[in-house]
Amino acid sequence: MGNRSKVKTRKGQLIHTFGTGAMQVNKNGISMITCGLDHWFEDDQGAELSAVGKFTRTDKRLQKKLDVESFRVPPDFKVTEDGFTRKVPIPAKRFPLWRVCSNTRCQKLQKGANEANDESKIFCTSCGAPTYQSRFITICTEGHIDDFPWFDWLNHHSDGQCSESDGCHLKLEGTGSSSVSNIRVRCIDCNKSASLKGIFYSGFDDSGKPESAFSKAKIGCKSNKPWLGETNSGSCSSPIVAALRQSTNVYFSKTHSSIYIPQELEGIASGIAAAYSQLSDPQKAMIQGAADNETKALLLSMALNEEYSLSNIKLFIEQDCDIADLEELTEEEFRHEERGFFLNKTTSEELSSKPQNINDYQDWFREFFASVSLIDKLTITQAMYGFDCLTPSNSKSIDEYKSMLWADETKISTWLPAVQNHGEGIYIEFNADKINKWAEEYAKSNAYKSLNEKKEENTFLDSFGPLSPQFLLVHSFSHILINRLIHESGYSSAALRERIYVSTQADTSMYGVLIYTASGDSEGSLGGLVRLGKAGKLESTIKSALNDASWCSSDPICFETGHSGGQGPNGLNLAACHNCLLLPETSCEVFNSLLDRMTINGELLGMKGYFDMEDSN
Repeated sequence: MGNRSKVKTRKGQLIHTFGTGAMQVNKNGISMITCGLDHWFEDDQGAELSAVGKFTRTDKRLQKKLDVESFRVPPDFKVTEDGFTRKVPIPAKRFPLWRVCSNTRCQKLQKGANEANDESKIFCTSCGAPTYQSRFITICTEGHIDDFPWFDWLNHHSDGQCSESDGCHLKLEGTGSSSVSNIRVRCIDCNKSASLKGIFYSGFDDSGKPESAFSKAKIGCKSNKPWLGETNSGSCSSPIVAALRQSTNVYFSKTHSSIYIPQELEGIASGIAAAYSQLSDPQKAMIQGAADNETKALLLSMALNEEYSLSNIKLFIEQDCDIADLEELTEEEFRHEERGFFLNKTTSEELSSKPQNINDYQDWFREFFASVSLIDKLTITQAMYGFDCLTPSNSKSIDEYKSMLWADETKISTWLPAVQNHGEGIYIEFNADKINKWAEEYAKSNAYKSLNEKKEENTFLDSFGPLSPQFLLVHSFSHILINRLIHESGYSSAALRERIYVSTQADTSMYGVLIYTASGDSEGSLGGLVRLGKAGKLESTIKSALNDASWCSSDPICFETGHSGGQGPNGLNLAACHNCLLLPETSCEVFNSLLDRMTINGELLGMKGYFDMEDSN
């Protein structure tokens, strides 16, 4: 890729916030866009790493779901191979390319031809002052990103014919204003100008088709993909919308996660799997990094001191690598499979689950909850497979999303970036009869019906299926419990996460939540959650959480606003705000949406929350 810049960031951020196609500002103050996966495992000289096995991770169920051969953890900045240390930066390019002169008397707009790979300071060609990158870019719902079309915007609003080919030069005026409408783009040579007023407009025309300020001006999308080095790569009918390059609507990563569950191997294969799990991480990395199954078998045989025959080890490796035989699962079936391992005693290197005797818990607790499992060990894989711009959605297939990450689309099924972390958790399942009985009454409320309609209008929530009262309750309970656990477990709120297990389908019926921590550092092994999940401790923690949910410092505004029209982005919350239920974005599966404190305790509105059905005191 020639002269490539470096994006230095945490590996987890390369799956979420700053993955392929995302922009961030580097240490030199230059906005860079993270490049595609084609060159992620090349050193700074462009040579590909020979041993990527140490970065390879597997989770067969998730591999099947995303149709890839493996996952890879983003590479370390420095990798040692054959005794030599090589720098392996994540490739990035300068973006946007248009720059503005910092001299307030000049403010000339300029754009060089080959500056994407140039990280040096660039100075104004007129006055010599340093330049800074334009804060305005354009995006579309298909994921295309481009520089602001300065000449097209100026010509449409001034009836001009200015162009770079005619030698015209542009400048900005009024950049010190707090209002975009007061900023103007002017042609220095023709003296024509146009205001930037209205550039952020995005809506629908009379026929219901999406439109923007640019589509109304007959300025279309050029299908640019600067993170792949592609310009004018095809036709796109989606209207482009202006955005600030650091705005939150520019990038929404698409991720899937999975709890690693042990394979059911029989006989000798089971013994080999147990022995393999006891090997050190460097030994596993060396074996996984082998070029073929034959070499893997030889290395594993040596690592196990030739305790097993080579033919049996080959059989284990082939059986272990076979993903094609796995069934295609819906999201509900996918999670129901995980739940089954939580409810049964499981002991393996990746997952250790201990179901508790529910009779050890207090009487009131058994009225509302059916089971508790303490998860001493869990391994969770989070993989990125694409991204959205402007608004999150589920309008594309997984393969279409994956193709956004590769310049060479023939590689979309080879690997995806992922992180795999270890931790602990508590799984709590609600009383099915009681929650279904409560749901029948709650479903009659106007606020719930209105929220359901809004949820259907926001397609980015489609992956969570139809909104049921049970989901709303379990999700809201999860948030109040996390908010209470941060005071008692020793974990920060950002370290705790939720995984919701709710399905009203007969064959996958479940109403539970896993509160877990899975971090790459020592937080994954503190044991604080498991300790609090034991009988005699969990009851008091949940009682404190229920008391916290009975009021909010923003009441009555919080519950009245929520149940009269909804609150939060797109009105997707009822009685839920930053003072009561909302969590850090990394902790919530549903973007801090679909929450209602009244599902827990509804007395303030004359409703019956789930925990109002019986006196829990």
